[in-house]
Amino acid sequence: MMSPLYHELHRWNAAPFIWGEMDCVLSIADWVWKVKGKDPAAALRGVYDSRGSCQRETGFLRNPVEAVEACLATIGGLPRVATPAPGDIGIVMAYDAKGRLSPCGGLWLGEAWGFKTRNEDHGGRGAITIKPILIPQVLAIWGVGYEA
Repeated sequence: MMSPLYHELHRWNAAPFIWGEMDCVLSIADWVWKVKGKDPAAALRGVYDSRGSCQRETGFLRNPVEAVEACLATIGGLPRVATPAPGDIGIVMAYDAKGRLSPCGGLWLGEAWGFKTRNEDHGGRGAITIKPILIPQVLAIWGVGYEA
């Protein structure tokens, strides 16, 4: 049987990447919503539809940690942690499909970070895992309180 954590990653893999609906940050917001029962990104859903409008509406690309903190504050916040436990979320710097080093919302799976991605070869659907050694920088980690 698949754990809820891996079920979520598989859900991301099957869903198309859509800015403002199912992107790397809204996917981790979905996870927090499932675990905590409150949507930290309710005010952002459907508000932007591109990388540029995401930046204009949220400031995520310029200051990703502040943007995520603002969302988490709407549900009372989550504690920042130094070391992730399975099910925790984070913002990391990773290379995107165009080779740009960009902030990305990830889900800690225990041995690797999971990310919602856009795989053009699969209709824009996709999710990937990346081992910590391949992550140039972890900007912040929040404890979600998930228990398998």
